[in-house]
Amino acid sequence: MKKIFYCILLGGLVSSCVSQKKFDEISRQLDDCNQKNELTNKNLSDAQQKIADLDRNTAALKMEVDSLNAENATKSKLLHQNKLDQESLRKVNSQLADQLKNSRSEAEVKALLSDLQKIQDKLQAREDALLASEKSLKEKELKVKELSDIISKQDSLMKNLRKKVADALTGFEGKGLEVINKNGKVYVSLDEKLLFKSGKWNVDAKGVEALNNIAKFLAENKDIHVVIEGHTDDQALVNSIGNIEDNWDLSVKRATAIVKTILKNKNIDPARITASGRAEFVPLDNAKTKEARQKNRRTEIILSPNMDELMKVLSNN
Repeated sequence: MKKIFYCILLGGLVSSCVSQKKFDEISRQLDDCNQKNELTNKNLSDAQQKIADLDRNTAALKMEVDSLNAENATKSKLLHQNKLDQESLRKVNSQLADQLKNSRSEAEVKALLSDLQKIQDKLQAREDALLASEKSLKEKELKVKELSDIISKQDSLMKNLRKKVADALTGFEGKGLEVINKNGKVYVSLDEKLLFKSGKWNVDAKGVEALNNIAKFLAENKDIHVVIEGHTDDQALVNSIGNIEDNWDLSVKRATAIVKTILKNKNIDPARITASGRAEFVPLDNAKTKEARQKNRRTEIILSPNMDELMKVLSNN
């Protein structure tokens, strides 16, 4: 009887020990997950700040172009008036010269010479002002062209990027996948139904096919920076699954699952990619309906071309 009691007691202790170990392991994994989420959110914040700075610079450049164009129009009018004034002064100068030739008295000659000198001084001042205006106008026109080229280059980069991504994903758009330009970036938005089962983070076969196409595109376009954001709806998880306790955990796990799928293509540098979980806090639709919640359950792959060279040009302006 004592042996049986000791066996039961020992079994209970072993069971308690195993449960504690499992709990400690889950807690450790959750801490690691939270730390990774904090780091990825910081990287995302830095990338978004850089893009926001670029957007502000572009807006400022467009305002400056408009201002320069208006200033150039004013200077063109002044330049035209200067030319008319210069021609008028030349006529007066010519008339005075003719009068001087026909003048006989010393007083008359001195008066004409004085008037002639004043006209010539004024004419020289007009010519100097005209040259300065022409030089300033040319400089402004060159700056307008340079700024317009910068803005055109940025717009072209984004349009080309959007087209390349759309071409790479032919057959998927309209089937749980959408490619749009927004805030100076290209967003590839993938519905939950294309990638995951409800409450899961393992990528489905159809989703893997789409992600493989994206990975191939990224491998061929090495100057593209990538941010992967996991989004959920506002419904709390009914039952925790493994070490997933809430929407934060689920959104992070989904984002990292996509990263791992993409990085199976060994030609992609992992340093180009940032994974982030946004939970339910960046919804597309705030309505409390089934349709809105389905729309909000998504993953967004945000693509930005390398703007380093463009930023250097902007900083010099």
